[in-house]
Amino acid sequence: MAKTGLFLLAGAIFVVFWLLNAPDSNITPNSDTACRITKVIDGDTLDLRCTGRTDERIRILGYDTPETYYAACPAEKRLGNQATNRLRQLAATTQVTRVERRGQDRYDRTLARIWLGGVDLAQTMVSENLAVRYNGGRRIDWCARLATSGISE
Repeated sequence: MAKTGLFLLAGAIFVVFWLLNAPDSNITPNSDTACRITKVIDGDTLDLRCTGRTDERIRILGYDTPETYYAACPAEKRLGNQATNRLRQLAATTQVTRVERRGQDRYDRTLARIWLGGVDLAQTMVSENLAVRYNGGRRIDWCARLATSGISE
């Protein structure tokens, strides 16, 4: 009997976790639903405007870039600025082709995966060495990471 109760509890926890983390909508722009980036905040945060929705501040999922506003060392700020500038360039030249929303963070930003020109933005930023893969949890110590790569100053 106790094993059955534990099994049911584990199943209920799984369902709740899945519901909290399931995308609430997938948007593929077409004539009825189009999205565009209206402002780049930093390398992994932007403002998005989609037809039929209110404007949203998006924390892009799948990667993390160095801080620009609260950088802990000059190397972090420098790489953060490079990532921000690259995202601005991509936003100006590439169409948003897909948005996958996954809830909100503690700052009320929408958490979402973004595809530009059919390519996952996380893949682009990581492959260009402007970001690292990130799916939550402990944040990266960019200063230590950059120091060990020889890019500390």
